[in-house]
Amino acid sequence: MRKDLCTKTIFLTAIASIITVSAANFAFANPTSIGLGFGMTDSPYKGYKSNYYPTPHIDYDDNTFYIDDLSAGMYAYNSELQNVSIGVRYLPIEFKPHDSDNDHLKQLGRRHSTLLAEIGYELNTSVGNFVSKLSADILNNSNSVLADVDYNIPVREGNLTIIPKIGINWANSNHNDYYYGVSHKESARSGLRYHNANGSFNPYTELGLHYPLGSNFSTYGGVRLDKLMGDAKDSPMVEDSIVTSVNIGVAYTF
Repeated sequence: MRKDLCTKTIFLTAIASIITVSAANFAFANPTSIGLGFGMTDSPYKGYKSNYYPTPHIDYDDNTFYIDDLSAGMYAYNSELQNVSIGVRYLPIEFKPHDSDNDHLKQLGRRHSTLLAEIGYELNTSVGNFVSKLSADILNNSNSVLADVDYNIPVREGNLTIIPKIGINWANSNHNDYYYGVSHKESARSGLRYHNANGSFNPYTELGLHYPLGSNFSTYGGVRLDKLMGDAKDSPMVEDSIVTSVNIGVAYTF
């Protein structure tokens, strides 16, 4: 409980600091949107039910500072064609033993969400956008190091904007062993086989939608499929290696 509270407190503090610093430039910022939606995420863990939750939305960018839902930071370099950003991102992955209906998984230790420091590079071209990110755990919860590369190309059909995306991320052994590994003590206690998870590459695909509802309001949504590979997929904790996430909401732009 304390680790989760600490993670969320630090993240919200970082967000608040960026909002405060950016407030003076607000009048010159790009259109800002805030909203509220609803999300659903399947868990890869055995005995876990789908998680349903509200999804606050905020999109702020004044070409120096930005907030994008679970991410916030500043640009080290920013032009129309490319940018380099430095920021923080909340990683919501977690495992709560008592949320599982599986008797074996109930005997395992808790795995906490964490906060990542992140550096990103984005290249915008006439044939689509290329985005890469390198992230590292800064709370020493998982000691994760993550790398992510994706390609997306917005398509407009009338007022509807469709954004298909494909990508692949790499997770280091610390990340996979923390979220999918089973220690010798946990194995003896739970009856699950010992599992020391190495790093892995995990592909994903995503489809985003945006549709305006008048001059200020709009609706948005998306579906994402993540495919666990390697030792993450082979973990005795994992039941389904394909993780589905769905979100839908309404935003106000001002």
